Amino acid sequence: MLLDEGSRLAPGYEVLGHLSRGADLDVYDAWSLERDCRCVIKVMRPDRAGHVPARERLVEEGRLLLGLAHPHLVRCYEILEHPPAVVLETLTGATLARIIAERRRRLPAADLCHLGLHLCSAIGYLHRQGILHLDLKPSNVISEMGHAKVIDLSLARPSGRVEAGLGTRQYLAPEQARGDTVTTASDVFGIGGVLFAAATATRPFPRPDGPFEQLERRAVRVRTLRRLSSEMAATIDACLEPAPRDRPTVGEVRRTLDDALTEPGAPPALGDGS
Repeated sequence: MLLDEGSRLAPGYEVLGHLSRGADLDVYDAWSLERDCRCVIKVMRPDRAGHVPARERLVEEGRLLLGLAHPHLVRCYEILEHPPAVVLETLTGATLARIIAERRRRLPAADLCHLGLHLCSAIGYLHRQGILHLDLKPSNVISEMGHAKVIDLSLARPSGRVEAGLGTRQYLAPEQARGDTVTTASDVFGIGGVLFAAATATRPFPRPDGPFEQLERRAVRVRTLRRLSSEMAATIDACLEPAPRDRPTVGEVRRTLDDALTEPGAPPALGDGS
């Protein structure tokens, strides 16, 4: 059962509309009476309200976001106890997935550089807090007025061993697919996967089910699908190396992209798909 427009989701919050439904959560567009503004609320689905692990993940995501402050990460306003819910800022831009799907032309190379720099800024900050994102993909990146923001930290955790297949299969690092130890290099693979998709309008591993492709082969080289500078293409390809030790660090990726923007004629910010 979904809440109707005008319903009171919690004290001080009125429902404006339902945005999405996942395996455990409903996401609502809501109005905060205290702040006098719109917000996004992630709340347990009624039929999953008793699922303790899902509730714990939701609350942990809220606690994590409350302790973070970065211009390229979605902001959390508060955690509600009854019902358990996380209140987030409203982002008015489009997801990168939507931009990729709706653009008639692929993102210009300079826009790819800006996107990569924003991702490196956010993910580097997370890593310095001792946290991995582990679910970087175009639908978890929102472009708002030329400003990329990373959302959905529901899988975020410190380095360590994870269950096999944690994350989104088309963007998983091989070690995530296998259920091995994940490190900062796993998020570098995610950055590479997002840039690959933005550059080529295809997923690095498109198979929707069956065996994990990244355990069978490496991603195709970017320049087989898109003309890019050798430095830019090499950076994306390096991020997608199967072995974590062969991938660059987030800082190395950032420096390469920053150097690429010194070329004349680069636009000042990431396009929003409009």
